[in-house]
Amino acid sequence: MRPYIAIEIDGVLSPYAGPLPAGHRLHDAESAAWREWAAMVYPRPRGLRLALDPAIGRALADLPAELALASSYTPAELEPLLPALGWESVPPLVPMPHTFAVHYMRVEDPGRSPDAAGDLHWRAEEIASWARTHDRPVAWVRALDHHREELRQTAAYLSTVGPVLAYAVDPATGITTADLRALREWAREMEALPEPVPVVPRRCRDCGDRSTTVIGGRRVDRVHGGCGSCCECYCPGPTDDGGAFQPCGDLMRQQCSACRCCLVCVGCHCRE
Repeated sequence: MRPYIAIEIDGVLSPYAGPLPAGHRLHDAESAAWREWAAMVYPRPRGLRLALDPAIGRALADLPAELALASSYTPAELEPLLPALGWESVPPLVPMPHTFAVHYMRVEDPGRSPDAAGDLHWRAEEIASWARTHDRPVAWVRALDHHREELRQTAAYLSTVGPVLAYAVDPATGITTADLRALREWAREMEALPEPVPVVPRRCRDCGDRSTTVIGGRRVDRVHGGCGSCCECYCPGPTDDGGAFQPCGDLMRQQCSACRCCLVCVGCHCRE
């Protein structure tokens, strides 16, 4: 399975907390999320600069994996930096509904990022939720190793098809040739894994949903083959108050007359 590598910018592509590593140069950058954060921290306007090495970006793009970004930067903000990043185009961004505007998330610096631990928890859920929608392994690369425990806890209740790796980088150096070598070896191991059996979700007769769920690390069609219903949704009918199942497919005769649950696939819920 060809994996995804989701990388962060702060401390990974752009080192901090140390001297400028060889090959890196400072570049002025624009970030709406950073401006909003900086306005609350610094008494005077302050610009944003990133330490970037295009050779690192090219080496990442050359890995046997699909590259993605876990970042608060928008594609428009990153496009002027493409030559410095070593990319021809901005990689896809991981959807982050909770932390898309969180620019500064350094758990080791609570003075400037008081809710970094909470933000990191949300980011771990966002990475795992994104991984659930892709039948591929995912490596999440960020500075330091706080995200390992957060991802482990999240994986306990957000199962994914492929493995999800929390890979830590030293923020003083950013991603190095040793890190690239380790990620390449991991990607090759993931490529050797068997492809998952494809699932083509059927439309639920009741709610029209086509989604699947991940059970035991495998994507499973939620629509029951016998009754044609997803049997997990509580879609209310026209005369319901909102708490009962819709009629389940064509098996009306095999429904509980009280709760209308299909006796074929979910059983009666009257006593629950």
